Amino acid sequence: MIYYQIGNFDLKIIKNIYFIGIGGIGMSGIAEIMKNLGYKVTGSDQHKNSNVLRLRRLGIKIFIGHHPSNVENTSLIVYSSAISKNNPEIRKAIELNIPVISRSEMLKELMRMKRTITVAGSHGKTTTVSLIAEILDKAKLDPTVINGGIINSYGSNTKLGKSDLMLVETDESDGSFSFLPSFGGVITSIDNEHIDFYGSKRKLIDSFHSYIKNISPFGFLAVSEKDKNIQSILKNFKSLNIYKYGFNSSSDIQAKIIKKNKDGIIFDVEIKNSNKKNSFIRNINFPLLGNHNIENALAAISVCINFNINRSIIKESLESFQGVKRRLTKIFDKDDIIFYDDYAHHPTEIRELLGGVSNSYKEKKILCIFQPHRVSRLNDLKNEFCYSFKNASFVVLCPVYKAGENLKLNLDYYKFAKQISKKSKVQVFLVNNQYELAKFLKQFLNKENIAIGMGAGSISSWIKELPKLMKK
Repeated sequence: MIYYQIGNFDLKIIKNIYFIGIGGIGMSGIAEIMKNLGYKVTGSDQHKNSNVLRLRRLGIKIFIGHHPSNVENTSLIVYSSAISKNNPEIRKAIELNIPVISRSEMLKELMRMKRTITVAGSHGKTTTVSLIAEILDKAKLDPTVINGGIINSYGSNTKLGKSDLMLVETDESDGSFSFLPSFGGVITSIDNEHIDFYGSKRKLIDSFHSYIKNISPFGFLAVSEKDKNIQSILKNFKSLNIYKYGFNSSSDIQAKIIKKNKDGIIFDVEIKNSNKKNSFIRNINFPLLGNHNIENALAAISVCINFNINRSIIKESLESFQGVKRRLTKIFDKDDIIFYDDYAHHPTEIRELLGGVSNSYKEKKILCIFQPHRVSRLNDLKNEFCYSFKNASFVVLCPVYKAGENLKLNLDYYKFAKQISKKSKVQVFLVNNQYELAKFLKQFLNKENIAIGMGAGSISSWIKELPKLMKK
């Protein structure tokens, strides 16, 4: 939605761009791209975070807090989906006749300049984008990349490339992804996520239908073969070039697992061709854990075969992949005590992650530290959460990270913990803050356990401070 706009703005005559909510992962990526394109970029955010600090190092002036005077002498305002239309900086911009557009509108303007591949879905988008970027870079196709997480090999979630290719992680949380024009697309999954925005699962699925309609008929779509929600809408797109990936023989791009260990997974891939002999990529030594990450790799392969990338480059790229920040990031490994940090915050993500880790660390018990993210998600999926921890031995339940939501929690938190214990058959412990967490870990963390911090809120900063707190 555009709150206010004077005619049709033209990026060629825009000089100064101001981003409201610049510290968000999507906003920070676009801000960095615009800075690298030569625009003067400034912005504001309510809090100082790692994205704010990274952009400041690039020379971008960022205000902490939203004040009307910040937007003076600005040519264009871009706002995050988390920003209210009553924001004082937006109100001042309207008063000054400054064009005000959403992040998705800004992204759409960027995408008009490029041949764009978009990655959509409830889970796995960030890792999939990162894997595609790794392969395209190795093949010297040099795409522009806007991702939803920090790609370790970049040290950023974005890169300005010199080619006509652009790679974008979409955001389905506000429905805007369904209007983005794409040359090629990926749908990793469609799960019960952001139902608070859509109102029903049917409307969520309809938004993915709209997303597919905006893919070029000359392009392609790669989809998970096992996802029933995706398959239910494909029958409406008979003429589109569709690749199904997965583990079943019916998949166009099929994985066959050879071996799993704590260092990753070795697997083969068969690429089926209707007009010629099938091709193979054999013995890929993939440095990520879990079948869900193999599916992310298959999605990346499905995209890259459309650009005729040599199979040896695809294999090399997957094997050398350095990962994504907060996607099972190992933050501590000393004296056989291992600690990971992960972004998992949905029941499906938790279940897949714990399953992958338990298959690779068979000799270890998993100690899961979970911080629920958003009251709305917990209210909607409380029953699904209770069954998600079956591959853990211990669950430490932290307070809910509300993410700015002013909603009532429709459950008794103590009873919720008891239900997790009963339905996932795990021991559950409640802590009130990071200091109680540190005390708990001093007692329970040992060589027999592997610890994983999970959540999309402040849990990552808690985890990073644990070594210092545990010494006290």
